[in-house]
Amino acid sequence: MRLRNTLFITMFLLCTTTAVLIGAPIAEDTYRKIQEMDVTTVSMEKIMQEYGKLHGQVTKIAENARKEMTEARKKGDRDAYVAAYQRYASLGNFVMGKEETDRLLARILAEPEDKRAEYAMWLYESSGYYRPTLNIDFSLEGEGYRYSYTQRLQQKPGTQIVLPDERQIRTDSSRTGILAGWGLTPESVSYQAGETITMPLTDQTLYAIYKNAVRFTDDVTNTEVSVEVDPSIAETTAPTVSAPDSSHRFLGWYDRNSRTLVNPGEQYVVAGKGAVFEGLWKHLSVEAINTVYYGFDRLPVKTQVGVGFSIANKGNTNLTGLTATLSTESPYVTFLQDSLPVRDLPAGSYRTNNSRYATRTQGTIAGESNTFRFIIDESAPSQTQIPFILTLRDTDGESWTSQVTFTVR
Repeated sequence: MRLRNTLFITMFLLCTTTAVLIGAPIAEDTYRKIQEMDVTTVSMEKIMQEYGKLHGQVTKIAENARKEMTEARKKGDRDAYVAAYQRYASLGNFVMGKEETDRLLARILAEPEDKRAEYAMWLYESSGYYRPTLNIDFSLEGEGYRYSYTQRLQQKPGTQIVLPDERQIRTDSSRTGILAGWGLTPESVSYQAGETITMPLTDQTLYAIYKNAVRFTDDVTNTEVSVEVDPSIAETTAPTVSAPDSSHRFLGWYDRNSRTLVNPGEQYVVAGKGAVFEGLWKHLSVEAINTVYYGFDRLPVKTQVGVGFSIANKGNTNLTGLTATLSTESPYVTFLQDSLPVRDLPAGSYRTNNSRYATRTQGTIAGESNTFRFIIDESAPSQTQIPFILTLRDTDGESWTSQVTFTVR
C-alpha cells in the first residue's frame, strides 16, 4: 500500500513539474501567434480570444511558480526558489506593450461605433498603457488678467462624466464673464456646463468658453436664470422668488466676487463682463421640543419641569445672537425661566438649547442647564392639555415660532 502511494505521489509531482516546464513554451507559442496576426484584418473577437488564451496560460504558470517559490522557501532550497522566481519574472515578456496597445486601439477605432466602447473596455482591462485622458481646461486670458488651470480625468471608456458648471469655477466673473459651456475648440460651445458626457476613447481636451452674462441661481427654489448682457446697456433685473415655507427668509441675491446684494425686482448695472448671484436665505426650523425627563403626556404637578429644544439652520446664512422664549396662556403654568440665550447657529448646522457646539447632525435634548423652567399648579385636572409657543429671534429681529402641547398626568 505504501509503495502504491509513493508511486502515485511521484507521478503527480512529475506531471506537475512537466506542466510547469511546458507551460512557458506554450505561452510563448501563443504570444508569437498573436504578434504575427494582422490586426487590421483579423476580427476583434478572434483577437480577444487569443489574448484570453494567453492570459489563461500565463495565469496558470504564475500560480505554479508562486507555489514553487513558497515550497522552496519552506525547505530552504535556494536553487529551486531562484529557478521558480526566474520563471515567474519571465512572464513580464508577455505583457501587452505600448506599440501593441496603439495598434489595437487603431483597430478598435475602425470598428462600428456601437462596438467601440465594448472593445475599448477590453483594451483598458488588458493593457496598462491604455488610459484615455480627458483634459478640462479652465484657462482664460484677458487684458490685465490671466487664469490657468487644467483638470485631468482618467476614467474607463464609457464612464459618464459630469462636466463642471459655473459653481465649480472660482474666477472673478466681472473680468471673465460666466461659463457658457465647453468646446472642442476654444471658440465654440460643444457641450453645456453641467452636461453629462461619455468618457472619450482617446485623449481629448475641452476648453472653457465664457460669455458676458449675469446668472442668478438658487437651490431652495430651484431658480436658474442666465441673462446675456449687452455691453452697451449692461443692465438686468433681479428675479423674484417665493419662500417655500415659513421657516425661510429671503435676503436677496448676492455676488461673492463684488460683495453686492441685490433685492428681487431691482435693476442691476453690470460692472465688467458679468456676475454670478446666489440666493441668500436665512432659515430656522425647530426639529424637536421636549421636557428633559417626563415626555409629552405625563407632566407632574407641583414639580419644577425643564424643557429643551433642537433647532436647525438649513439656509446659507449664519444666524447670530439667537434668543428663545417659551410662552403659554394656560392659567395652570408658572414660569421660573421663560427666556434663554442660544449660541450662534452656522449655516447647515444643528444645535440644542444647551449644546456647546453646533453639529452637522441633530443632537439629543438632554441636561437641565439652560432650559426653560415652569411649574404646573396642583389644581390642573389630570389629562389637561397645555399648549406652548416657542419663539426664536436673531439679532436682526427675524423670528420663528413653533407650537407644542404637553399633557398633565
